[in-house]
Amino acid sequence: NFYCLGTRESLEGSQATGNPLTEDEILLYQTRRHQIYVHSKMMIVDDDVALIGTANINQRSMDGCRDSEIMMTSWQPDHLTTEESIAKGDIHAFRLHIWASITGQMNEAFRNPRSPECVNAMNKIADQNWQKYIAKNTVDMESHLLPFPLEYARGEIRPRRGLRDGNFPDTKASVLGKKAALLPELYLT
Repeated sequence: NFYCLGTRESLEGSQATGNPLTEDEILLYQTRRHQIYVHSKMMIVDDDVALIGTANINQRSMDGCRDSEIMMTSWQPDHLTTEESIAKGDIHAFRLHIWASITGQMNEAFRNPRSPECVNAMNKIADQNWQKYIAKNTVDMESHLLPFPLEYARGEIRPRRGLRDGNFPDTKASVLGKKAALLPELYLT
């Protein structure tokens, strides 16, 4: 399962300032639909280890002489996942807090992320949010978890159902992207 973050907000719930000027700003003002971009990176592995920072997993970030990056790692050897149970230390509590913030709820199923109940709960939340996100009527979203706008079925990647012409909402940009006309694919990876 792959997820992304997004939100919608009613005019009454908006935190926007100023008046929209460009065509794109006017459209966003009308639809009140926004993707949430997070530049920092975080990975929590089995509630054992948390890595938080700005580094990308590529040559440019890991080289050490190009971009300035920072990464923090947290590990609690006294609270590790075993075959019988998941870790229950501060990293576990941190993940639960993040999930509650993103989903707008604290679901008991979140305590065991490898359980089918947890996967089903996250997918249900993401699907409910997706319906609000692509709907014509604008509502304030209490939670920000969305399914990634691509689907994989029968060996093929395709735009998620509900997208007009396979484009991101409110744009003419295909969720599948397109090949660059000038740059070889080698330079784009």
